[in-house]
Amino acid sequence: MKLGFLSKSRGTRGLIFRIFTVLCRFGISPKRFERRLKKYYEITHRAGYLPTFAITAVVLERHPDYIEELNRQGVEFAVHGYVHIDYKMCAREKKETHFKKAIEVFNRCGIPFVGFRAPFLRVNKDTKPILNKLGFLYHSSRVLFWPVIDLSIFSTYARNSCCHLMEFCTPLDADKYLSLPKKENGLIEIPVSLPDDETIIERLGITDEMQICEIWLEILRKIYSRGELFILSLHPERIDYCETALLEILRKSRELKPQLWVATLKEIAEWWKEKINFNIEMRPLGEGKYQVRASCSDRATVLVRNARVDVPAHEWMDGYLTIDKRNFILESEKRPVIGVGAKTSPAAIAFLKSEGYIVEEGGNPDDYGIYLDNLKQFNDTDEKPLSQKIEAYSDAPLLRYWRWPYKSRSALSVTGDIDSITLSDFVFRIIENWRKNC
Repeated sequence: MKLGFLSKSRGTRGLIFRIFTVLCRFGISPKRFERRLKKYYEITHRAGYLPTFAITAVVLERHPDYIEELNRQGVEFAVHGYVHIDYKMCAREKKETHFKKAIEVFNRCGIPFVGFRAPFLRVNKDTKPILNKLGFLYHSSRVLFWPVIDLSIFSTYARNSCCHLMEFCTPLDADKYLSLPKKENGLIEIPVSLPDDETIIERLGITDEMQICEIWLEILRKIYSRGELFILSLHPERIDYCETALLEILRKSRELKPQLWVATLKEIAEWWKEKINFNIEMRPLGEGKYQVRASCSDRATVLVRNARVDVPAHEWMDGYLTIDKRNFILESEKRPVIGVGAKTSPAAIAFLKSEGYIVEEGGNPDDYGIYLDNLKQFNDTDEKPLSQKIEAYSDAPLLRYWRWPYKSRSALSVTGDIDSITLSDFVFRIIENWRKNC
């Protein structure tokens, strides 16, 4: 049997090491894996949170009982393909057939689902339209890499192994992109944060619990300061290495003020879909006063900065105040919205609205505290610089919705993939990859 298909993301030496670790972490019966999965669940449950696990359909079909028990306890499960193969290399028709078969298995086992995560975190342009057609709410396969590890201190082999993985899953640079959901092709796309347990433990050989803890806490610090989203990816079979890190992340999440919203992927996707329909109407009353009506749910976070309102407002962060009322009068010398030039890219306007800003096209630039007239061209790489530019107008009046509910500064979701539960599952996975099924 040729092993090249299995070493695509690892190299031959890494593959041999992976086989050794599999023999240590998985048993003939499900008991060894179920013990680790139970520990994982109990850590999150004691903290008052629930994880999201993406499970391959054939694995679910072989081991439905314990998955059903976790589902009854509130754990969310997402589809991780029918078998654990590289769907990026699959023909569209075969891929759709696999996803339909996965749906049949989940339905037959009585496990509800709304989300998808691709094996190896690899998708292509066909994947999203298929998922949308099949009724999925979200997919979580886009990858952002956070530069929080000094790779120069590791061996050449470890650096090469890590780079090999990066070339395989092609993550975006988190210093250049926002770590936020996006709605595309009818789906909510939720980015995964790297380095994950695979990168840290298998590629770089880091097994010290406190070192793993510090890596993930540094990602959390960066994401919280930016008000973005941390999708922590931790496979259940590595929980013994990462228990301290997970406990510390969850402990820290309870201490942060403003709070960190901890939610399942389903809850994040539902929130993002809900938020898209929010709207703020401003009716001029004269003398710099406006009647404001915010059309949104009670859990939405309405923020105002450098303007007066006639209702109670509470200090939040970055000079903003939060407003609980949905109807109020606002007073400001300049319009507390973002003015843009008449030739502004529709993509730029859509992004600004998704960020909760009120956008007005044209008009007199002098009427606005923030006026942007250089957005004729706009793409994903412009989102983060534009967001930073707007927030740098710290003296300008501004009214907006925030990204997260419940006055939360940032958001976190604890997730993991279940590719195998027993040694036989792993053997079947090798056979499935060998056949490719595509």
